[in-house]
Amino acid sequence: MKIAIDCRLIGSSGIGTFIENVVCYITMSSEDNFVLIGNPEKLKPFACHENCTVVPCSHKPFTLKELFAFPTREVNRCDVFFTPNFNVPFGIRVPIYSMVHDIVFLDIEGINSWTGRFIRSMFIRRALRVSKAILTVSNFTRKRLEDYFHTKVSIHVVYNGIAKELLQYKPQPAQEKNTGDYIMFLGNLKKHKGIQTLIKAYNDGRAKGLFDYKLYIVGRLNFRVKDPFVESLSHDNNPNIRFITDADNAEVYRLISSARMLISPSLYEGFGLTPLEAMYLGTPVIISDIPAHKEIYKGSPAVFFHAGDADDLADKISKMNPQRVDARAWISSHYSYEI
Repeated sequence: MKIAIDCRLIGSSGIGTFIENVVCYITMSSEDNFVLIGNPEKLKPFACHENCTVVPCSHKPFTLKELFAFPTREVNRCDVFFTPNFNVPFGIRVPIYSMVHDIVFLDIEGINSWTGRFIRSMFIRRALRVSKAILTVSNFTRKRLEDYFHTKVSIHVVYNGIAKELLQYKPQPAQEKNTGDYIMFLGNLKKHKGIQTLIKAYNDGRAKGLFDYKLYIVGRLNFRVKDPFVESLSHDNNPNIRFITDADNAEVYRLISSARMLISPSLYEGFGLTPLEAMYLGTPVIISDIPAHKEIYKGSPAVFFHAGDADDLADKISKMNPQRVDARAWISSHYSYEI
């Protein structure tokens, strides 16, 4: 079989991490041939594989150039086309498999303008119509798709995993224990990430003497403030809150390994990967009790707090045991890109 894969997002987002790791495993373990579409520089590690052909394409997702100028001729010479998102270019005649990681833009107001919501909704409707099957990263997102779009297309859940780069990461001896004097948030600062809840819990907890940790707010690679509250906070010069905006993955892993705990206060996730990464590195996590978290982290050492409840979060932080957790076997048996 010859499989065309849209790889344009490699190196640029969480979806990029997903597709990079899927491509890494599938090209090494399969006897099929692959046409990888995207930035040749980003795809250089795969170009040397005998079963891989790289087709350059720099058109950004969700643009007119993508819809009309995608290399569909090369795609239609294949047996199947896989896109890790729900943007499907025009003119593809082979069976299409698409992914929807979440529909936060429909579930949370203020994420996008009305125009943005409408356009993304139309892209999803088209993907549902033209795809042979849809893949998504949680039963929560699968259910939301069915509730919104009442589709009859087959939807398969394929969970995220631990990235190969993290699997190969070896902490320095000084990182073998959670020795830092800080707790940590990792992710972008969009409205639904719950950063306001975390800041209130942190400030109230310190004021009451419940804990004296510092708080590190770490934005991975593209750190873009979307919330006016957070933007104002970043200019407050609070000596107890440190914003880290330029850490590469190795530095992020080091920060996680040394943190007393990682906190994920999200109000909405399609999956919620950062707590999984933290536990893989042995760092305890506190996470909101949103549906995706309860699905993904059921049976894990994660500690839940009531989403949006700053008092409950402050209480959980004060009572959390910062000792390292041993969750690698549990993670590997449930969540793996190889699987």
